Amino acid sequence: MNILKPFLGLVFIWITSNGFAQTQLNEVVVSSPRLNIPFSEDSKSVTVITAKQIAETPVTSLADLLRFQAGVDVLQQGLEGANADIYLRGGTYSQVLLLIDGIRVDDPQTGHHTLNSALPLEVIERIEIVKGPAARIYGQNAFTGAINIVTKKVDTSKVTLTERIGSFDTDQFGITAQHAGEKLQHIAHVSLQESDGYRYNTDFQNFHVFTKSNLDVGTNRLSLMTMFTERKFGANGFYRWIANKDQYEETQSSLVALTSTIASENQKWTWTPRIFWKRGQDEYIYFRNNPSGGRNFHITNRLGASVDVKNTNTWGATGLGVEFSNVNIQSNNIGDKNRTIAHLFFEHRFTTGALDITPGFAWSNYSDMGDFFYPGIDMGYRLGQNLKLTYNTGYTYRIPTYTDLYYLSTTTIGNPDLLPEEALSHEISLRYKGKNFSIETAVFKRDGENLIDFVKQSPSDTAWVAENISGKITTVGGELNAQWRYRIGKQTHTLGVSYAYLEDDYIKSVYSKYALNFLQHDININLTKQFTSRFASTASYRYAKRALGENYQLFNLQLTYTLNSKWRMELQGRNLFDVTYFENLIPMPKAHGLISLHYTL
Repeated sequence: MNILKPFLGLVFIWITSNGFAQTQLNEVVVSSPRLNIPFSEDSKSVTVITAKQIAETPVTSLADLLRFQAGVDVLQQGLEGANADIYLRGGTYSQVLLLIDGIRVDDPQTGHHTLNSALPLEVIERIEIVKGPAARIYGQNAFTGAINIVTKKVDTSKVTLTERIGSFDTDQFGITAQHAGEKLQHIAHVSLQESDGYRYNTDFQNFHVFTKSNLDVGTNRLSLMTMFTERKFGANGFYRWIANKDQYEETQSSLVALTSTIASENQKWTWTPRIFWKRGQDEYIYFRNNPSGGRNFHITNRLGASVDVKNTNTWGATGLGVEFSNVNIQSNNIGDKNRTIAHLFFEHRFTTGALDITPGFAWSNYSDMGDFFYPGIDMGYRLGQNLKLTYNTGYTYRIPTYTDLYYLSTTTIGNPDLLPEEALSHEISLRYKGKNFSIETAVFKRDGENLIDFVKQSPSDTAWVAENISGKITTVGGELNAQWRYRIGKQTHTLGVSYAYLEDDYIKSVYSKYALNFLQHDININLTKQFTSRFASTASYRYAKRALGENYQLFNLQLTYTLNSKWRMELQGRNLFDVTYFENLIPMPKAHGLISLHYTL
């Protein structure tokens, strides 16, 4: 780790160059479909990324941002999140649930499409990463965890124009407009990003549209949210088909949701009903310039309604939720499929002195899979004003995707006889949160059964076949997250360090397409230094080692200069040491950069 030594030396010099003072770390209230609890009081395993942290990180997409979090692995097959898969704690890309303001945006076709619904960073207030058994409250797909994107809170009226240019002829233009009225608030965003790509047939185009309007009537709120994203990209060697250099793909993801928040006069009862429609579209062409040589086309729809109820009473706090939805797919490969889904959630938080206990359960019914019941419990004990010990245990599950069940090609074969995945997970964590310093450590264990992977019995086999892995697979690991905010003179600086370790007992008796190459060691160091009120920098370092032995180190840098209240400029350098590395067998870009200019009206 030769690069790490000079970087740590740089960190030490920057910190000790002047005397420093302490600064306050702000409290965050973590959202939940059932209970809203301040982060310091919550006994779930939750990582919160604030809007300030997003702005300070040298990234421009959600996929790149999540790579900096302990226990999160993002494997990209291109640039700027054009095509990427997300993994939590050694699970697969289909075992992570993505939500927007608590609304599920998973795609029943395949977990490969999870990040197709990623919002632009400009409209994100914060991101909540719930890992381990505590994610059971979100239901299906939250097998290893869930990621909830909380959209921007509108408290000022302004319009921001953004222009970005960079390596590989990358060009992006975006507009974000927001209006803060007494009873009406609006935010709208549109952006288009294009690039020629960093190697043959890796060009891409990302198009985003997002709107949200809030109407406040007394203590009640009505919100309408719409989202549309379209990604077009050359898929040279994607999906581990290294020899296939001329693939091409276009994906779409859209969401329309109407949500109401109704509170009783004494604020002890809160009802949150919502209706939503989520649509996905995927067109895959085997030969980009000859669609007749092989083309898959899929459209998925999810139409649903839900209501969450929260009540504060003498016994503590109670959360209850129900959801009904209809899911269908129309595909020239998978066929036309349909299912109805019903979910019921319940949890209650008891608090006595320094101890809090939150038992709960979830029940789900799938018209084509049957019933599932998965209980769990979260416990916390406050050892001091700033120190808390927590324990979580519970069951999670995952229904096979339509690709797992029915996809058919010469290289990939689904299996209609697949069983749902199941897991029993345990986690213990110790959390300290002071005025200027916070740290959390966690150890966990997950016993999984019927895990699904695409496998070959021998390297000579031509097709990957979906199968339930026989026997129990145990995954163990640990995580550490620390943040120190300090002051030199009048300026505030932040140092963040995280480390994650994973191991499992999966014996390689077959050739696995996805399950074997998890991120075993992951170190992230981020230093944000505010030199003056106008000039700041963020340096980031990452060391990653995979279970199969590959490892790499990356160093990124962002320089930010704020001219005045209207103009701001950012310069980003990525992979500054020109490291050669691979993700999903795909060679990733060498050193490259990006310049951003922001103008606010």
